[in-house]
Amino acid sequence: MDPGSPEGGVVLDRIVGPALPAAERARLADDVETFTDRRVERYWQLIGVLNGRPPFPPSVPAFEWFAAALRARG
Repeated sequence: MDPGSPEGGVVLDRIVGPALPAAERARLADDVETFTDRRVERYWQLIGVLNGRPPFPPSVPAFEWFAAALRARG
C-alpha cells in the first residue's frame, strides 16, 4: 500500500501512535533512513550464502515504507 494513503496512515498510527508530533516523526524518519541500506543487507545475505546459511527475507523494504509513511504524515 502507498505510505501516503489513508490505509498507510492507519498502519502508521498503529506503529507509532497518532499523537506523535510532526517534528518527532521527521526525526524518526531520519534515524530509520540512516540505518536502512539495501547494500548492507545484500552484503549480509551474501555472507550467509558463503557460510551455508539459509537466506533470510529482506527487511529493508519494510523500513523504507516506514520512513516514507513517517514523511507523508509529518
